[in-house]
Amino acid sequence: MLTRGARRKGRSSANPRQRLLHGWDWADPAIELEELSPTSRVLVSGGAGEMIAALAEAGHRVTAIGSNRNQLEYARRRIAGGAFEPGAAERLFDLGRGMIRAASPAWSRRRVRQFLQEGDPLRAAQAWKDRLDNRTLASILKTMLGPAGSLSALILRDFSTPIPPHFDEAIRGRIGRALRKHAPRENPYAWRLLLGEELPGLRVPHVDPARVAWVDAPLLEHLERAEPGSYDAVTLSNVIDGADERWVRDLRKAAVRAVTPGGPVIARSFATTMDDDAAKRARRDRAMLWGSIVVQRS
Repeated sequence: MLTRGARRKGRSSANPRQRLLHGWDWADPAIELEELSPTSRVLVSGGAGEMIAALAEAGHRVTAIGSNRNQLEYARRRIAGGAFEPGAAERLFDLGRGMIRAASPAWSRRRVRQFLQEGDPLRAAQAWKDRLDNRTLASILKTMLGPAGSLSALILRDFSTPIPPHFDEAIRGRIGRALRKHAPRENPYAWRLLLGEELPGLRVPHVDPARVAWVDAPLLEHLERAEPGSYDAVTLSNVIDGADERWVRDLRKAAVRAVTPGGPVIARSFATTMDDDAAKRARRDRAMLWGSIVVQRS
């Protein structure tokens, strides 16, 4: 058991900034839907509600957890059909795109929107390589996401997450790989990331919030208090990034204990991994941001 001081080194146990961090979810529920057994009892880190709604709509019994009340309440409103509201993440992306557009004509809204209409993954990947993944983009991302970069500082301030080394190069490569698998015309995450707009005609799942159990509590404390086998699965995004190693070990131990034997604990991370299976799952995630999606079974 961690001391109170050590617990503060875990991001989900730290005092959260009580503000909206995510207006959109940046994790593809298709990964979870492949891993979960039917009608699973699944614990989901709150986010913007889209993962919660997708799993509940598929028949899973969802518990949403978060220690940021504003974020949790937004997720509750969002799954009931509430309007999108930009959070800190979306504002950071807007800032980055604005700087890139100002320096590179290839990144004008008109040209990016035209690029996003491409329905062939291979042509999209080639267009990314030839036009959008240019020297200007590389230079700006290196400056903004470097150790002293403006975006790095804002991300650390708002999310308590240090940017992994060489993340500027990693994100460009991840976008290119994702485009080879997922045509941008039908990928909502490509529209969000590259243009800051929703995919035209996208239907975000809506479910009755009463179908979801809502837990306003620190993640590790909740898992440690849960009875063994309380859940059939746990899914977490960007929880372990920047957290204390001991806290991460305790979190994994508590999550595995809380899950029924054979059930998955799914954890997304921005960090690059040497685990081939985790890297392959990350490449399947249409959100294009993740370096690793680990699935650990109890």
